[in-house]
Amino acid sequence: MPKKRRQLKRGRSTRSRASGKARSNKRRGAKTTLKERLARARKLEALDAGKPAFRVSRERALASQPQALAAHPFRNDDFPQTYIQQISVSLDDPDHSLTLTWTGPNADSQETGPFRTSPGAGLRGLNCDDEATSRRSGSKCTPKGTCPVQGFQRRLNSDSRATYVTWFMQRRGIALHYFPIVPVYAASHGCVRIQSVDVARLIQDNSLVGDTQVVVSGTWTKPPKQWS
Repeated sequence: MPKKRRQLKRGRSTRSRASGKARSNKRRGAKTTLKERLARARKLEALDAGKPAFRVSRERALASQPQALAAHPFRNDDFPQTYIQQISVSLDDPDHSLTLTWTGPNADSQETGPFRTSPGAGLRGLNCDDEATSRRSGSKCTPKGTCPVQGFQRRLNSDSRATYVTWFMQRRGIALHYFPIVPVYAASHGCVRIQSVDVARLIQDNSLVGDTQVVVSGTWTKPPKQWS
């Protein structure tokens, strides 16, 4: 009888291990749907989009001069009469160049670029070169087209490494910002990573909410790895 009990116990243990292994394999083999991945991405967007941003309008800039110059060392002396009118971002590999167009009395003496950036890698399976897809919430693409600057922030709520944030589609958590990692392929969650922290500060200090336009164009190329 003792021998028989040991056999029964051994049989239950084997079945238990086999059942656990099957469950583990099932979990590993389960693939999330695009709908589920989009929903997860929207939660990340909401984490940044919900954080308040400070705004610099022409009226506010005029009222705060000259005190604001000390707090914004990259602001030109003639701001807001001279300011960045357009921020152009190219999606073309490998530099994804960013250029600045200024307007005002001292526009000709300002830095224009090009500067190196890295745009959104996109959610796995999505084509960010399609404009409608690129503007889709949760897509992790940089939205193509034209959007006005909507506000500014010191750093992203989702990643403290992303600093000097200039929002241009805040409802999706999409902005221009400095980031320490800027590869030669699209790599971000949808924002435009700027290689130089000084350029990110220059943009933030010389842009006006509503007046400065961000234009994203060019041909997006699928990177080695997209977000899952």
